[in-house]
Formats: sequence, C-alpha cells, structure tokens
Amino acid sequence: MRDQIACCLKCHQENEKAFKRVYLFLQEHEHRNASLEDVHLFTGVSVHKISEFLREGRILTGDYPNLGYPCAHCKTLIHRHMLCEDCRLDFLRSANEILADDDEWANGTQARWKMKK
Repeated sequence: MRDQIACCLKCHQENEKAFKRVYLFLQEHEHRNASLEDVHLFTGVSVHKISEFLREGRILTGDYPNLGYPCAHCKTLIHRHMLCEDCRLDFLRSANEILADDDEWANGTQARWKMKK
C-alpha cells in the first residue's frame, strides 16, 4: 500500500501549516467572498499551493463563490475538475479524431493483411 504523504515530513508539516492558514482565513465570515488572489495576499500562501488545496478537494469551492483555480490548459478560473468546459470539449474532440484515425488505419492494415494470405 502506498503512503498517503507524497513528500518528506518537513514538507508535509509546512503544507499543513499553509493549509491551516488558508482554512482559518476562509472560516471568517467576512472572507467568504475572497478571491484566490485575496487569500494569497492575506495568508502569504502561494497561489499554486492554494490551487493545489482546491484541486485536492481539501477546500470546497462551492462554499466560496469567488474562489477557484486555473484550468490546466488555458488558465481560465474554474471550480472543479482539471479543465474548463471548452478545453474539455476540445480535448474530447481531438481524442475522438485520433481514435477514429487509428480505427481507419487498423481496419486498412487488417484488410491488406487478409489479402496477402
């Protein structure tokens, strides 16, 4: 079984301290509408680290309407998954085209192989 901690103990402790700062900041009622940049400025925790907490589900974006993280492809602010809807659809379209090309190639190769017998 793989360990749950993917870093050394010191780094894990630093991550937990950063998480606690962010979490406690967001628990204050007046900070419910804070943006990612606001949280960064007030807590000193990097935007990247806060985004990581959001992607991991440690902080639920549904509880904080202005809090999101960048799409992995275009950097548009999103609240769940890794890609925004536009990038997700582009990815699926590209993947389907590649799979269709592979199917055509495989079917053509198979037909030529049968003819050689």
